[in-house]
Amino acid sequence: MSKIKPVISLIPSIMNAQKNKKFIAVFLISTFIFSIGYVSIGYVVASQGISANPGCGMWASNTPDNWTTNDDWESFEPWNDSDERIDIRKNFDVSNYQYQYENASFEPRGESGITLRGWYIEVDPNAPVVIQTHGMPQNGKCKPEMLLMQGYLAEAGLNSLSFDLRNYGDSDVDSDYISIGQKEYKDLLGAYDWLITEKGYSPGQVGMTAFSLGGGAAIAFADEPGIGALWLDSAVLDFPLVIKNELDRLGFPSFFAGPGVRVGGWLAGVSLTERSPLEAADNAGERPVFLTHGKEDPRVSIEHSQTFEERMISNGANVTTWYVDERGHVDALWGDSEEYSSKLSEFFSNALV
Repeated sequence: MSKIKPVISLIPSIMNAQKNKKFIAVFLISTFIFSIGYVSIGYVVASQGISANPGCGMWASNTPDNWTTNDDWESFEPWNDSDERIDIRKNFDVSNYQYQYENASFEPRGESGITLRGWYIEVDPNAPVVIQTHGMPQNGKCKPEMLLMQGYLAEAGLNSLSFDLRNYGDSDVDSDYISIGQKEYKDLLGAYDWLITEKGYSPGQVGMTAFSLGGGAAIAFADEPGIGALWLDSAVLDFPLVIKNELDRLGFPSFFAGPGVRVGGWLAGVSLTERSPLEAADNAGERPVFLTHGKEDPRVSIEHSQTFEERMISNGANVTTWYVDERGHVDALWGDSEEYSSKLSEFFSNALV
């Protein structure tokens, strides 16, 4: 009997060890399944949200001296007032906004081996110049909104440089994914450097505009004090907020934002929240910023511009806003043409030396 008792006394320890092993096994399996699910969700969200789509697609034949407003119009259909949004574009007479241009090519600041391609329009050798930034997904200098903006600038006697960011239009492709401004801001700084070194502009003579996700231009504005003024139209200025906007647009629940951002960063090769356009609100100093946004914008919430405005005001910076009633995404450019071009001309004519 004395030999049996020690064996019996070991039974609880053996049972506890078995339970611990089961717990560890269940924990490891659960962690593995969660990790697979996390990455899978993130990949689905990110691959739809940040996949590169180079080339100019339906706008491939557009050039500054010969372009139209033609579109397939499909992207307008999901939104409210789509008929009106289409009409203000279809019925816009662009015949007065055709300008001769010069091809331009340059590299991003600090990066070799990537060629960016653009169109430079000079209407007055003594006038300042404005760099234009397009949005996403398939987009570029060839898109009608970019060409109309370039026409407004030329009409106002302002020179301009419109170009394709990396992975867009005619510029080089270096990834299957865009990085929503985290790398692309260097492209804008490369455009600025080209204007300084090749065209002889001085710091303070160069301004910048941006549509939609081109709001990453604000990062370039934050980094380069020689950029004298910034015009933002319907711009993405708060990256965590735009992830939520895009999830809503794609039909995903908002809690998918975490894996979407994390996995998107892995795909793009850079953290998608490393830099923020809101840095420009802190670094603007006395340089003026103009924010315009449609109050009914279904794609990029007006909260982006309002948050940026509040940040600039808190910093005592120079900010002007035009929040447009009953307009959606980049609609005022077309539907309020006269007022838009007037404000654009006045802003840059007063802001740039």
